[in-house]
Amino acid sequence: MGTHFIEKVTDDLRPERFAPLQVTQLMPTFGARIAGVDLTAELSDEVRVLLRGAWLAYGVIVLTGQPKLTADQHMEAARIFGEPDFGSRLVEKLTPQVDLITTDAARPPVTNLWHSDNTTLEIPSLGTMIQIQDCPPVGGNTAWASTSKAYRCLSESMKRYLDGMMAVHYWDGRGRKEPVYLNSDWDAQTYFKKVSENPPRRWPVVIAHPITGEKALYVNETYTTYIEGLHRYESEAILNFLYSWIRMPEFCVSHNWAPNDVAVWDNFSVQHYGLADYTEYRVNQRVTFVQADTEVR
Repeated sequence: MGTHFIEKVTDDLRPERFAPLQVTQLMPTFGARIAGVDLTAELSDEVRVLLRGAWLAYGVIVLTGQPKLTADQHMEAARIFGEPDFGSRLVEKLTPQVDLITTDAARPPVTNLWHSDNTTLEIPSLGTMIQIQDCPPVGGNTAWASTSKAYRCLSESMKRYLDGMMAVHYWDGRGRKEPVYLNSDWDAQTYFKKVSENPPRRWPVVIAHPITGEKALYVNETYTTYIEGLHRYESEAILNFLYSWIRMPEFCVSHNWAPNDVAVWDNFSVQHYGLADYTEYRVNQRVTFVQADTEVR
């Protein structure tokens, strides 16, 4: 019985492949930090292609030393990776396609559950690009888990068991136990309007990336409610196993934010978790995006 999660580092993952970008690997087969790129500058086609390639290769990239992005600049930078969508209807909007998530003592963070963004939409967001424009002096890190590595490290028998299964995702996901989003500011009419606007969605437990074809686990403890065709106890046992498996430290990386750092991640190959260990003011400006219409499928 093996207890390690060692993977071969291929040439496709070596930082020099993305030169002249200044790439530092954060984990052996996923996660990277990139310095020396100003997202507000006029970027060459070569740099844009390299950035997008690094994002696809590493699952999550963090770009340091950025100026504060305006909403328009944020949208333009997101187009390096895909086509901005309208994201969640459940968060504050700076513009229709730019989210503004503000937390402090009066508005404590609520994202300390592992999740992929917008799996409850008809077309889930392929990727997410955030800039933490104000951050606590300490705390408020974001962690990511590689769901593609988590899948690759499963036993072959578990892969065979999971392949082909479908799971149901729902916007009020933890409603199996208690409704997370049943905010006291919402009256019954507001709540049931959101219910009618956000029906359950069905997605494979093991998803194939639409661009790379790579397989990854696509269930998360925030939005996934059950696996179809299983007894309730079996579904809950399998989901709880997968949630704990995805959280293995060998599959995870964490970033300690500096003001205006930008992170871009692939919701089809990683999940994320916003640490809720601070009360200071924090501003997260966010754009989610789907696959560009010009993408070769």
